[in-house]
Amino acid sequence: MRKSFLLIIVCISICFSSLCVLGQGNEAKRSKPEPSDWYAGDIHVHLNCGKGTIQLPEDSLAQMMEPNDLAVISLLADMGNGEVMDSKRDLPKVNGKDAPQSTPDRIIHWDAEWHWDATYSNFSNQALGGHLVLLGLTNAHQIWEESPYKILEWSRKKNAISGFAHLEYLNDSIQNELNCCIPVDFPVEAALRTIDFVSEDVYGMRSPNNGNYFSEGVVNAYYKLLNCGFRLGIAAGTDYPCNNNEPLGTLLTYVNVKDKLTYQKWIEGIKKGRTVVSRNGHQEFLLLKVNGKYSPGDEIQLKNKGKVTVQVIWTAAEALTGRIELVSNGKVIAAMPGTATPGEPLVFDTTVDLSQSSWLCARRMDEHGHETHTAPVYITVNKKPVRASADDAKFFITWIDNILENIEPGGKWNKYFPNDIVTVKERYIKAKAVYEQILKETTEK
Repeated sequence: MRKSFLLIIVCISICFSSLCVLGQGNEAKRSKPEPSDWYAGDIHVHLNCGKGTIQLPEDSLAQMMEPNDLAVISLLADMGNGEVMDSKRDLPKVNGKDAPQSTPDRIIHWDAEWHWDATYSNFSNQALGGHLVLLGLTNAHQIWEESPYKILEWSRKKNAISGFAHLEYLNDSIQNELNCCIPVDFPVEAALRTIDFVSEDVYGMRSPNNGNYFSEGVVNAYYKLLNCGFRLGIAAGTDYPCNNNEPLGTLLTYVNVKDKLTYQKWIEGIKKGRTVVSRNGHQEFLLLKVNGKYSPGDEIQLKNKGKVTVQVIWTAAEALTGRIELVSNGKVIAAMPGTATPGEPLVFDTTVDLSQSSWLCARRMDEHGHETHTAPVYITVNKKPVRASADDAKFFITWIDNILENIEPGGKWNKYFPNDIVTVKERYIKAKAVYEQILKETTEK
């Protein structure tokens, strides 16, 4: 959730989306770029964006899924500060069942988002940490806590799938200034293994935020986590309608689901890392195969160093030009420029030499950054964890030291912990020790 937008803009957006669907007829059922066992969805949808915005009729949601031909949306009730109106009405709809507005081709499912924005003084409380998306809940209610960790503990007891949203706000530097949504605690909870995924949200790459495109901070932060050996899923969603009302699925998550699609299988695929994210709506897809059969989320075990074969197939629903890149342990190790058109994918084959445990991702790049990005395939060599970068472990140690400094008495973030400062500090110190051990293992290998 972000700043509220004018009612008239939302009304125009809804009308435009409806006209597009009516006008395109069978085009809404157009040929999909992804294989039949991959399903496109939006993990981050709301009925409104707070005061001053229209309340979307729930009966319109299935129709609003048509322009990007979405199979799934996670409709999030607000269990935090209540910015999304009216949370008291919506929270009881979180019941573990698909919403009654679902159709055979469109799964609509209520789940929840939690946050008390650090910079929003118009609400009764503020919290450091970030926005949490909680998927697979059977119930939800408004909860005030000083720290996200208690919400993550609550979520884990519910067997839900949890992650930090809004990694697009990261900028490759130690975070000292706050905004609505910065995920301050993401490396802490990754180290303590309380989250299952991270996500990028809000704007597609083709729609600039106040004239500026988001940076690659989201994938760079994700790479740092992977380089430290954490296996987190990656997802994407629009935060509709807090995104200048771009259509549902402008940012979307493809999930690999075997057999019949259900909401539970779809979100479990996010947890297992069986995803591809797109900032270009439902226009393109990257199929990553390693050794002919391994896909994102899979692990390959090697006894010793060796070679793997990699194939990346870029398919598109419209003519697109760009560059396929293969990334291993945070570095581009091979690339292929070209064009993909409907029925004529760009196929990239290569071989990779591996001397240590690694991860492999594929991404489709243009002048603005990644348009499409796969989750990793993991290659474990001699049963050792990934320890790819001492600098990345040091980065997270410095990140946590910065938090600890700012929450000390007199620090600018101390005000966020009037009651729970001792426990919170203990958690930060525990997470820092994890990265210190990773750093030691990285330098000793």
